[in-house]
Amino acid sequence: MDQNYHQQKTPHVLIFPIPFQGPVNCALKLAELICLSSIHVTFLNTDHIHRPLLRHTQVLSRFSRYPNFRFQTIPDGLEHENPVSGDWFMEVMSAVDAVSKPVFREMMSSGSLSSNSERPLTEMIPDACFSFAVDVATETSTPVVCFETISPCCLWTCYLNLPTLIQAGDIPFKGAYSY
Repeated sequence: MDQNYHQQKTPHVLIFPIPFQGPVNCALKLAELICLSSIHVTFLNTDHIHRPLLRHTQVLSRFSRYPNFRFQTIPDGLEHENPVSGDWFMEVMSAVDAVSKPVFREMMSSGSLSSNSERPLTEMIPDACFSFAVDVATETSTPVVCFETISPCCLWTCYLNLPTLIQAGDIPFKGAYSY
């Protein structure tokens, strides 16, 4: 079989997690499982999370055994010398929306996220919070599967039911609780 034909048919997955430690750790575990199947993986991090990941973990040595794995970064507009403020979630998400979103669209449209011209992306696995990634996948005709890194219990309780609990007056808790 022709070598080029084999390279073009080998799957190449882009994993793009939300830039927080927990979701990145979950996405790295997924990436490792995919690499074990000899599927090519490009792991896209924002600059904000990638620098501490390299500085404080052994992630490069962990993935060095997978020749089909590579990191790529995308700018996020956050100041890296300063810690993220108390409204960290919204600050990070606003930066991703303002800076990373248009750069991601350009990277996908130009093909710069492919490891080389013979190995184009065949699938995208963004964090479920990145709805813009689904839009870009549709625009570029790239199959997409969203990956939710938040536990179902947390998702159900905190994100889906919290407004209802507040509206019903159940939160904040009333009375003294001792555990």
